[in-house]
Formats: sequence, structure tokens, C-alpha cells
Amino acid sequence: MMPRSRRFQHRATQGAPLSATHRVAPGTARAQAGFTVIELLAVVAIISILAVVALSAYNDYVVRAKVAEGLGFASEAKTSVTEYYYSTNSMPTNNQQAGLPAPADYGQYDFIESLDIVTVDNQGGVVEVVLSIPGLGQDNILQLRPTTSEIPMLWTCTTPPDNGVKKTQLPPACRAE
Repeated sequence: MMPRSRRFQHRATQGAPLSATHRVAPGTARAQAGFTVIELLAVVAIISILAVVALSAYNDYVVRAKVAEGLGFASEAKTSVTEYYYSTNSMPTNNQQAGLPAPADYGQYDFIESLDIVTVDNQGGVVEVVLSIPGLGQDNILQLRPTTSEIPMLWTCTTPPDNGVKKTQLPPACRAE
């Protein structure tokens, strides 16, 4: 038998191709080329788990942004209720008194079914926004209640126990209260 170093030289002289990827030093094993199927499956599983977590967080963010859009419309109503209160020293009981469009007129906007000035627990001037948001469902209510004991008037974000927007899906401005 030939010594090892001669054996490789012998193949080279017989016309075997010697490319840069096929050259192997005497006494060393051939380098591994690529990934195994198990390694690829592990990477796919990790990426899938991260995607599921990211997707649920993104969906919560989108719902909160849409609820915040409804809160933006409520800001207009807050201004109208405040002006009515300071000019008449009483709370409006409906949209017409507050100088706002009819409740159903707000249905033309995305995610908002209606915006209404209502009386809740003998307190008038409550701004009630009814939302219809994919991922949140139909007829979800967000209320802004005025407090007249302070100047300027303070507003509190609330949700009724039935059909209210979930606390986790409220925008940060409402969760702080």
C-alpha cells in the first residue's frame, strides 16, 4: 500500500478533477456543505413562533388605534358639550342641543356606528361612541363622562359593563384613568 500523501498525488496524476472545493488536505475530513433538514426545521419553527407572537401584538395595536380614532371623534363632542354647559349651566341631553350631527350620521366613518350625547346614571352630557371594529366585534361602547366640579371640565373615559370596549384595547389616554 502506498503512503497516504502519495495516494493523493497518484489520483491527481490520473486525471481526477481537482477543484478548489474538492481539495482535501491529507489526513483531514471533508468539510460539511449546507444545513441538515433538522436544522432547517428548527429555524422554521422558531420563525413561526415569533410570527405568531408578533401578529397578535400587531392586531392588538391595530384595534387600539381604531378605538383611538373613535376617541378623536369624541373630542369634537367634548368641546360641544363643554361650550353648551358653560353657556347654559346645564348638560345637553342629545346631539341637537350640543350642536352635533345626528348620532347615525357618524356611521359614514370607518369603525364608528354612532356618536351620541346621552344621560347615564342621572348624569347628562355623556359622550357615547359606538364602535364596530373587526377583531373587536359589533356595538362596543366607549363613554366619556364630564365632571363639572372642576374648572376646566374634566373628562373620564369609561366603558359600560355590557358591550364596553375591553380595558386592554383602550388607547393609552383612557387606560391611565
